[in-house]
Amino acid sequence: MNNTYHCQSCAAPIPLEDINVATDIALCRRCGATSSFASIRTLSDTSALLSKPPPKGVKVERDMMGNGTVITYRPRPLFPLLFLVPFTAGWSGITMYSFYVQQIVRGEFNLGESLVGIPFLLGTIGLVTGILFCLFGKWVIRVNRGKGTVFTGIGKLGRKRAFTYTFNSTVKVLPGEITHDNGKQVLAITIKTDNTVFSFGDSIRDDVKAFIAVTLLRELRH
Repeated sequence: MNNTYHCQSCAAPIPLEDINVATDIALCRRCGATSSFASIRTLSDTSALLSKPPPKGVKVERDMMGNGTVITYRPRPLFPLLFLVPFTAGWSGITMYSFYVQQIVRGEFNLGESLVGIPFLLGTIGLVTGILFCLFGKWVIRVNRGKGTVFTGIGKLGRKRAFTYTFNSTVKVLPGEITHDNGKQVLAITIKTDNTVFSFGDSIRDDVKAFIAVTLLRELRH
């Protein structure tokens, strides 16, 4: 564990003798401010993690227009593509030919066949969307002055969610709402502000989740 701690107000070093673990109080003798020891310890450990290069596919940069921070993650998973591409080509090709292409070849419209084929059409759209996201998709997290957004999509097409935060907000990687077949919950990045909880990133790699969480925690404390 890191034994060097700094004041959250003026960034001055706080010696161990000015920290009371039992009462969770750290005193800064330079500016006189008191802080939660648990909070400054988390930030200290966070700094150690952020001293390493970002995980593959992650980029952190300043938003020069709004003086905020932008975290961009572009997943480029190889193994899902090795499964999705041939499966989509085979399964979707057969079902789309059976329900729709044959109608075009025959030059006639069959309402019954078309209705039965709708679930397969929706499945095909979902599979193709998944392939496109693997190839071109991105996560973009922006934070600036108490407000943040999380965008997931391709280019400008996708879903954007907004959240708010304060200096005392916490950011952790916790079990989310999605559960595997074995009963194990998928981890998500969770931002808690007072009684409000905002979670995202269930499908992001675990190492990337950890990096994004500590990066957000650092930015929320500034």
